[in-house]
Amino acid sequence: MIRTTTLVSSVSARTKLLVDALSALIQSPAGRVIDIAIADYVHRLDSSEKQAVEELTNVAMSRLTKETLETVPGDPVATYEFSRLCFKRDVIEALAPNDSFRVITPSGVFQMTRNDFYRVFPNVTQSRSYLTDGIYHYPKLPSRAEQFRLGSEG
Repeated sequence: MIRTTTLVSSVSARTKLLVDALSALIQSPAGRVIDIAIADYVHRLDSSEKQAVEELTNVAMSRLTKETLETVPGDPVATYEFSRLCFKRDVIEALAPNDSFRVITPSGVFQMTRNDFYRVFPNVTQSRSYLTDGIYHYPKLPSRAEQFRLGSEG
């Protein structure tokens, strides 16, 4: 799995609107639109520029992989992706108390044990959405989730 990071960068209002419009058009997160645009741009570079970019990327990826191995807790029992931080009852309730689960979102990767989830998010476990629908997701990332963000994403 490729670890994702959040890019914090100023862009013009027009660029933001273009990314949002393309995101809506292809029904993918903004990060995916940027991935496609960058890949296309790199593909169009002349061979020497492309080679330089690929070499720099390979060095950075090897450092990132090393950092990931040093900072990421053990492999989770369950992993799922969602467009924002989301808790899925069927996944979480099937875990043993100290088993961990990982949620991959465009804003970061979060991992916690079932015990952590119950301790830090008691409001979720009691919500109608979680109890009845089996899913609870936050429209905006709660600050208490930051302790579960993996690596240096963010």
